[in-house]
This record gives sequence, structure tokens and C-alpha cells, in this order.
Amino acid sequence: MLITDLSKDIALILPALILVEGVIGLIAWFALGSRGGRGARFAAWLGLVTLTLWCGSAAAFVLLNVVYFTFGSGAAIAAGSIVTLVMVAMPFGWALVVRHHTANGGASAVGQPR
Repeated sequence: MLITDLSKDIALILPALILVEGVIGLIAWFALGSRGGRGARFAAWLGLVTLTLWCGSAAAFVLLNVVYFTFGSGAAIAAGSIVTLVMVAMPFGWALVVRHHTANGGASAVGQPR
């Protein structure tokens, strides 16, 4: 098997796997969200990460193509590195957001009682 065949297979399978992960996160969020607790926080984190990966990878694809065709391969490599760093750091950022939200008593709007 050539590396090009493998990369094509991964490119076809990965978006479907991310979508399935999002559906599982959504089901877990609705199943565990009413009870609260650790499971609901994990389900919220999983849903947020999946949605960000799904939308972020589509936006990054467009962005990287624009950068490549406008500025060349060097700029596209730099932009790809930045996108990769953001995508790797994103689950940790969402974990902090979910933890901070639950630490504040779950209030989602300013002026709402906790």
C-alpha cells in the first residue's frame, strides 16, 4: 500500500469519525446533562471539541488554500503549523472553559442567580 493510498483513506474516514464522535457527544450530553455532574461536563467538553474540530478543519482547509495560492508554499507551511498548534491546544482550552463554567455554579449569563 502506498502512502498516497493511505492518506486518501484517512482523508475520507477522518471526517466521518469526527462526525460520529459528535453524535455520541450529543447523545451523552442529553442523557447525562439533566443529572449534571462529571458525565455532563465530559459530554459538554466532547461536544464542544467535536464541533470545533468539525468547523475548524473546514475553515482551516479554506484558509490554507487561500494562503497557499496567494502567498506560496512557505506561507502555507507556516499557516499550517499555526493551525495545527491551535487545533492541538483547543481541547485543553475547552476543558478550562467547561471547568470554569461549572466552578461558577453553571451561570451562563451575567446577572443570573447562581
